[in-house]
Amino acid sequence: MKKALSIQVSLREKISFAGALGGQNLMYTFVNFFILIFYTDVMGISPAAAGLMFLVARIWDAFNDLIMGMIVDRTRSRWGKCRPYLIFMSFPIAVTTAIMFIVPDLEYGGRIVYMWVTYIIWGMAYTSGDISLWTLAGRISPRTEDRNLLISWGRVAGAVGTAAAVLATVPLKNLLGGDKGGGYFAVAVIFCLLGFLAIFQGGLITRERTFSHDPDQKISLKDSLVSIFANGPLLLVLLSLLLTVIPSLQMVMMMYFAKYNLQNEGLMTVIAGISLVTMALGSGLVPWLTRFISGKKLVLYSGFVLAFLGTAMYFIGYENLLIFYVFAALWGLFNGFPEVIRTTMIANTVEWMEKKTGKRSDGTIFSTLTFIGKLTAGLGKFVAGLLLTYYGFIANTAQSPQVLDGLFQSMTIIPGIGSLIMILPLFFYNIDEKTHAKLVKDLALESES
Repeated sequence: MKKALSIQVSLREKISFAGALGGQNLMYTFVNFFILIFYTDVMGISPAAAGLMFLVARIWDAFNDLIMGMIVDRTRSRWGKCRPYLIFMSFPIAVTTAIMFIVPDLEYGGRIVYMWVTYIIWGMAYTSGDISLWTLAGRISPRTEDRNLLISWGRVAGAVGTAAAVLATVPLKNLLGGDKGGGYFAVAVIFCLLGFLAIFQGGLITRERTFSHDPDQKISLKDSLVSIFANGPLLLVLLSLLLTVIPSLQMVMMMYFAKYNLQNEGLMTVIAGISLVTMALGSGLVPWLTRFISGKKLVLYSGFVLAFLGTAMYFIGYENLLIFYVFAALWGLFNGFPEVIRTTMIANTVEWMEKKTGKRSDGTIFSTLTFIGKLTAGLGKFVAGLLLTYYGFIANTAQSPQVLDGLFQSMTIIPGIGSLIMILPLFFYNIDEKTHAKLVKDLALESES
């Protein structure tokens, strides 16, 4: 007979997992928010050239995620499958993040090469920790309620890390040298030191408890591919995540909007800060809200609300900043719910596929989360680069009314419409809380203290 499930996740472990995500997000957000404007306004790279690099690098990095997921599934060590990569790759991740923000003393062509090489190396290093950390969320406990709580705390901590990067970068950059005086690199060193320590401790303190009913199973390449392409519920969530490329334009364009529309790049920290605080609140409310409403319904309702908010804000305009701040607050709040639920939806497809095939491929399945995340990030920056070129954007000059209107559309109505589109696949997702609880019971997943 299989052993009964007995899981006890300590408060210390929950805080450790959340802290690791917070540190990871600190570094990732710094890159995600500021690398494009660093390339265009500091390194002097054209938006189109940077956009092409993002697209190619992210497509490669996305496939690299799948490879890393398969490696995690085949890892056997005294630390488990995931924790070794948090312990031993945290420092390389920090170093490769920082060197991207060095401006080399090279001609334009040399700077292009430096941009390509450092960004791709960073992506490969970052993948090793990213896949392992998200896979760990499903291996700490198999229960939906535990996963919701862990991911919720992780998203809240991630929002804190994101907020720290968004709010602190501009003032710190100006204090430590400005655009041309190495300010971005100095900020990178600070954030990367904090990120390294956060990820490293996460690998030391957390524990892996969720195992296959057959701990000696061998996962072949075919098994890994089946766990993705025969996993209908997973593919639906991934399609929804891929469609977030449209709403994500808001984050990519926010610095441009603040600098050129509002004539004050410092206001980016205010707008983003408001949105990130309420996003953390939304993420933190998920474990409580899902007592009264299913996670799926919560995501669907959020999509409708976001579509309304984005469309309404475009027609209201941004002359009244107070109204725009209210919009930013509501936008963050209703984005916080899907951030948690979609991740749990992916985690729960692990048991769905194990029941279906008898094979457990945590790493491969969770690698698709970061695969899509990086693919959409690359696509988002590529689309942003194309839009900037289409609008007629010229760096560090006064922008035409057409450019300013385009930037505002990218902050409001375009993300609003995209929020409606991205929920469409989730109407067909069929692993609800009761179904997953039955899967866990049927599998009688083994655990250890």
